[in-house]
Amino acid sequence: MEQFEHINKDKDYVKSIQEKVGTIADGVYGPNTHKTVLEYYGCPVIFHMGKVVPLEGANYKVNHDLSLYELADGTQNWSKRKREPETICVHWGGLNARHCYRVFNNATGRHVSSHFLVGTNPKTMKYEIIQCLDTGLSAYHAGKFNQYSIGIDICMHPHPKYQSKTKQFYPESSLVDNTFDRVPVNQYMDPGESFVAFCRAFLFDLRMATGLSSKPICEDNEVYSVKDAANYSIVGHHNISNKKWDVIPWAKRLYHDL
Repeated sequence: MEQFEHINKDKDYVKSIQEKVGTIADGVYGPNTHKTVLEYYGCPVIFHMGKVVPLEGANYKVNHDLSLYELADGTQNWSKRKREPETICVHWGGLNARHCYRVFNNATGRHVSSHFLVGTNPKTMKYEIIQCLDTGLSAYHAGKFNQYSIGIDICMHPHPKYQSKTKQFYPESSLVDNTFDRVPVNQYMDPGESFVAFCRAFLFDLRMATGLSSKPICEDNEVYSVKDAANYSIVGHHNISNKKWDVIPWAKRLYHDL
């Protein structure tokens, strides 16, 4: 039950949720409580700052079956939060959602993690969202910006050398000519309309559910200081590091006009 470890730190809160949804109030949030919570709300939920937050009106599922709370070697893939998250930081990573998870879960490599993974499930070939960590934990996704942000990985690879793999998991994707500064390739893989729409829907709901909707969205490719970047509700990884180009060519379509 690693995916529920953080929420289970507050047994009184868990009991209150269990009482609310009408299940045994034993103070332990597990699969049975989670099932009842989903039935009660009738929509997907996320774990935000150790609390259950419903995504009302969402027509997709948020999976909580894969966790990055503890790796195979017993180490943790997160750090304690010293402040509440002030923004959402968008990355790209992996060939699909499950592949990205396996990369992050590799205990022999450097510790890297995100709160949410969005991409194709290679078994069902349907889009999915995986919450790997409660947002009350700081994921390892953006250096000094970790403490200020919620990390989300769009699990499709932009580099043209992975074109065949990308097309395998994202048949609607296409190779397009680059017109952006700071993008180090002449061409990149662009996501298809259905995947863009799926990502946009979740980013919109996540921004609302985490209480960030009153802040503007960053709609440029400038690089900001950690504190200045936190003035926005959504930024790309490229907005906090001049060494990163995720997600310059996708940003406008993914979130600029949410």
